[in-house]
Amino acid sequence: MPSSPPLVRPILAALLAVLLLTSSALVSGPATLLPAADAAGPAGTGPSPEAPPDPPGDSPVSMDLVSLDPTSLAPGGMVQAEVEVTNTSSQPLSDVELELRTRTSRVTDRAMVADWQADSSPDTTGPALTTSPEVPQLDPGESATLSIEATAEELAYSEEPYFWGTRRISLTVVADEEPLAAIRSFVVWRPAGTEDSITQSVLLPVAALDASAPVTAPEAHAQSAESGRLASLEQLALREDVDWWLDPALLDPPQLPVESEEGTPAPDDAEDEEEAPESPREYEAPAPASEMADALGQGVGDRTVLGMPYARADLVSLREAGADGVRSAAEESARSTWEEADIAPRASAMRLEGPNTDAAGLQRLADAGATTAIVPSTSLRADAGSSVTPSSVGVVESTAEGGAGSGSELPVLAPDPVLSSEFSQLTSDSDTEQTRQRLLAETATIASEYTDAPRHLLIAPDPEASLDAAAAESALDALAAAPWVEPGRTGDLLDAADHRSWTTDPQSESGELLALGRLSMRDVRPSGPGQNGRWGHLDEAESPQLLDPDALADLEGTWNRLDALGAAMEDDTPLEAPRLEVLAGTSVRWRGSPEVPAERAQDAAAVSDELQEKIQVVPASGYNLISDSVGVPITITNQLDTPIRVRTAVSSDRPLVRIGEAPVVEVPAQGQVDATVPVEAIANGTVTLTTVLTAEDGQRLTEPVDVPLTVNPAWENWTTLLLVIAMGVLMVVGVARARRTGSATRAPAVHGPEDPVELSRTGRSMLDTTATEAVVAEDDEAEQHSEDEERDPPGDSGPPGAAGEPRRGRRSGPATHRRPMNDHEHHHGEEET
Repeated sequence: MPSSPPLVRPILAALLAVLLLTSSALVSGPATLLPAADAAGPAGTGPSPEAPPDPPGDSPVSMDLVSLDPTSLAPGGMVQAEVEVTNTSSQPLSDVELELRTRTSRVTDRAMVADWQADSSPDTTGPALTTSPEVPQLDPGESATLSIEATAEELAYSEEPYFWGTRRISLTVVADEEPLAAIRSFVVWRPAGTEDSITQSVLLPVAALDASAPVTAPEAHAQSAESGRLASLEQLALREDVDWWLDPALLDPPQLPVESEEGTPAPDDAEDEEEAPESPREYEAPAPASEMADALGQGVGDRTVLGMPYARADLVSLREAGADGVRSAAEESARSTWEEADIAPRASAMRLEGPNTDAAGLQRLADAGATTAIVPSTSLRADAGSSVTPSSVGVVESTAEGGAGSGSELPVLAPDPVLSSEFSQLTSDSDTEQTRQRLLAETATIASEYTDAPRHLLIAPDPEASLDAAAAESALDALAAAPWVEPGRTGDLLDAADHRSWTTDPQSESGELLALGRLSMRDVRPSGPGQNGRWGHLDEAESPQLLDPDALADLEGTWNRLDALGAAMEDDTPLEAPRLEVLAGTSVRWRGSPEVPAERAQDAAAVSDELQEKIQVVPASGYNLISDSVGVPITITNQLDTPIRVRTAVSSDRPLVRIGEAPVVEVPAQGQVDATVPVEAIANGTVTLTTVLTAEDGQRLTEPVDVPLTVNPAWENWTTLLLVIAMGVLMVVGVARARRTGSATRAPAVHGPEDPVELSRTGRSMLDTTATEAVVAEDDEAEQHSEDEERDPPGDSGPPGAAGEPRRGRRSGPATHRRPMNDHEHHHGEEET
């Protein structure tokens, strides 16, 4: 806040405007004051303006700012600078020296900071205030360090507290009195009595570039963890003045197989060792990854921790592609890791790049489960180049399906894009001192802005940045020593969002934070650095390059196979490596690089195939079923290093059998068992049984195995036997009945000639009844004659008319009355015959 009394502020503001105009005219030549909105210039896609500029292409020297002290210059102090100058030409340079110049006017517009540092041409405006000792000659390729210093009195800055702030200085290399190149930097003038300050916190992304590096590139990962990027990241993360945006995968190092000291058996010994069972392999986390996980777990302290998606998984792309299995796995992995590490993240945060920031992009983050979004503050400000910088927090109306509020408001952390980009330049190959001075100048300019409300700024470096520990710590130490910067926690910003304890009035004296406040989706705009190096609004948002849906589909399929194996395994440690490969293959880092997720899917699938081949169904040559129901044995082998619990799923190609549900069986590690499947016969024949092993939840583990089954049910054998016995009994009964009745009881057959009349008339063969009657009469007469002889022997016979005649007359009576058979009786006689 301004340090001058309120009653004199208008007068001082007018005097300041006059001083700015006169100082620009007297010291640095003509100057044009631009409105803040115009100062931002047309936004576009330009080079990163935050990196220190290179010298002109025709410059014969290169310059590296080694040091520039102090952090804050007060009356009676001294500015000291060291610059390393290298002769990049083919000719020697003589009488090389360094000149120092300054601009006494205070920097009140952040655009002036960017413009000043971007200029690397020689500064010849006005006389040099001081000059370094001269180097007589600098040969081609040779370097020399030039030192220069100037007192506060020589710089002649105003000692009024109101005029504190950023001042511009230049360091120009001169050879043979000819200016060659210059470094333009800053010094912060802080006279006694100045009290203005801002609160600042650093949200450090703590994540590996590739979470699966311990699996895919173990040597490179070990080197990075010991002396490379991960080592620097760990060193910075353990500082008390930084908060974390942490990838939980760093807390969950994968268990990898331990290589045996004896090594792989020689080829000559392979045959001898085929019969011996393999000993179970041991698994442990790589030492560098495990040590980093322990250090982070113990170093949490009271800092604010925001959670990244596990392995930096691109949950937005997974949701858009419908890869719900991998997406759920990433969310569950993060939840379980936080729980095991006993860390409660303040929020689940996702980041949106400035050029991709719009209402649709922010909504996608909310729908993917983000409870806090991280977007550049310029995308949420109506005027990206306004003269007052608000705090880095606000809330945006959301219609999220998941995430914060589920349709209410989404808290937004809005880090300052310039400060964040500058911090990201603190790498091993950058000019650390120039970046350090730029950070000090930017924060001092913000702190000296005309406002009464307190502000809290957030610096959030790029997660892809390879920060150098020494360079970043130098900048953090400088910010910690700056009297206009007070340390804060990122959680304080989120607390303000939760309680809406803020103000949007720069001149408010309520003590509440000057913040972005409550915003609508219409207030969200794309932003980025323009051609002139200043952040501003873009005309339209760039479409985000989401991960390739086909590659995600491959990863989803591989994950499902690994998930099936894990459901069957008692100890799924062997799956940690391929699972991590799949999740890391969905990282937001691979947007625009579809070949990487596809490669990770192939690698994980190869491991899955290798593990699945160790679980097999041993096929039999065939089965014979001679009972109505029986248990068919299925042999299951398990060559994994852990027991498995599986279920045998058997089906038939023909409905000749009824197959029951097989029980779950446990197969020991490096062993086998016979699982019994109940089969009930329905009819005889041959069927093909198809056998598949599944986990308890039904997920398939093996490919189908076909085995023939010959069905001859026992109930059919008994039925056939009973039928044969019954037929035998009926035959015996028939024979016995025929023998008992005999042929005498049957009516005699009648033989005779056919009736020619009937035959000619109807064509049917009929018995001639006339001839039959004659035959019958002759038979009766013969029979009567025989009976008479029996009754009247020849010796007793009398004359005609004796007693025998009446008997002949009575016998012949019936014969004279015999009538011929009609057609019906004739046929009836034939049927009976």
